[in-house]
Amino acid sequence: MKNIVVVFGGRAVEHEVSVITGMQAIENLDKEKYNVIPVFIDKEGKMFTGECYKTFKSFKEDTFEDKKPCRFGTGFGDTNLYIVNKGLFKKDEEINVDCVLFALHGSHGEDGALQGLFETNGIPYTGPGVMSSAVGMDKIIMKDVYKSHNIPVVKYTWTFRDHYKVQPNETLDYVINTLKFPIYVKPASLGSSIGIKVAHNKEELRDATEVAIQFDRKVIFEEGVENAEEYNVAVMGKNGDVEVSSVEKPLGVYEIFSYEDKYMSKSGKSKINGGSHYFVRDEEFAYKAKELAKYAFNVLDVRGNARIDLLVDKEGNMYVNEINTLPGSFAFYLWEDIGYTFSSVLDRMIEIALSAKEEDNNTNYRFDSNLYQNSGYGSKL
Repeated sequence: MKNIVVVFGGRAVEHEVSVITGMQAIENLDKEKYNVIPVFIDKEGKMFTGECYKTFKSFKEDTFEDKKPCRFGTGFGDTNLYIVNKGLFKKDEEINVDCVLFALHGSHGEDGALQGLFETNGIPYTGPGVMSSAVGMDKIIMKDVYKSHNIPVVKYTWTFRDHYKVQPNETLDYVINTLKFPIYVKPASLGSSIGIKVAHNKEELRDATEVAIQFDRKVIFEEGVENAEEYNVAVMGKNGDVEVSSVEKPLGVYEIFSYEDKYMSKSGKSKINGGSHYFVRDEEFAYKAKELAKYAFNVLDVRGNARIDLLVDKEGNMYVNEINTLPGSFAFYLWEDIGYTFSSVLDRMIEIALSAKEEDNNTNYRFDSNLYQNSGYGSKL
C-alpha cells in the first residue's frame, strides 16, 4: 500500500479553498490502495499532521486535538516525512513517502516553490514541475509564452506595484492609451478571482489597481472581450501524451466569475462541490476548444491535471484566458462527463507523478571530469 501525502492549506490568500480541495482528496482517495497522510500548512507556513486533519469538522470547529509538527527531508534520497517528537530523547517518527498529492492553490505552493523541495529530495509529486508551475502561475509570463507560440490571448499590459506607487497617473494613462475599456485588473499571480475588478473609466481603473496591488507586486491589465463567454476544459497527461475532458460552459457567470460565485454559491452550481454543469455538445466547437487547450497545456510542458479557461467572443474567436495547473477540486466535474470518478482522477494523477519520477531517474545528472586537477589556484577557468 502506497503512502500518499496530501498537502493542503498554505501561506496564500487561497488557503481556505485549498483546505476544501485537500478534504476532497482525502475523502476520495481509494483507502484500499493508499495509506493517506494529511499534511496541513497553516497561514504562517508551518506544517502539521494528525488524524484531525482528515476531517472537515476540525476546520469548521477550529479544533485539532492530535496535531503534530512535521517536516519533509531536505537531501536527495531522503523521501521521508518526519513527525516531530518534542521529548528530550525521543526520535522523530519517519514515514516513507511514495507520492505527494498537491492540493495547494496560489502562492508558495502552486507556483513551484514547494515543488522545488520535492525535486531536491526526490519525492514524486502530482502536478507540473517547477518551471511549468511558475510560468502557469504568473499571468504575465504565461501570456508572453503563449503569444510567442501564436496562441491567442486577449490584449494586455502590466506594471510593477513599486512603479505604480511612484507614477500612478502616468501608469493609468499608459494603460488607457494601450487598452480599450472595459479593462480587467488582476494580481499577476493569484487565482480564485481574488483581487480582480473590472474598470469602465479612469477612476474605476485607479480603484481596481489599488485593490490588486494589495495582493501582488505585479498587476496585469487585460482588455475586455465584448460579449465574451467562458469555457473550461481539463487536460491530463504528460510529454504530449494527454487526454482532454468535456468542454464546460460555467453557469451563472456574469461580468466576473467571483470568488463567491465559485466557492460560496447556494445554487448548487459552485465549482467546489461539483453541482450542475452545462457541457458543450457541438462537436465542431468542442474539437476546436479541446485542440487549443491541449496546445496550451503542452506548450508550457505541463504534466498532471490542469484546467484551461477559454474566452470566446461573438464572432467565435477563441482566446486562452489562463491555465490552472492545480485546479480547485482537481476539475473532477469536467472528467465525470466522460466516465471518470473523482477517485479515478486522483489515481491517474498519481500514476503520472510516479511515471515522471521514473523518467527523472533515467536522466543522467552526473558528469565526472578532472577539471580540478587541470585548474590552478587563482587562475581563470
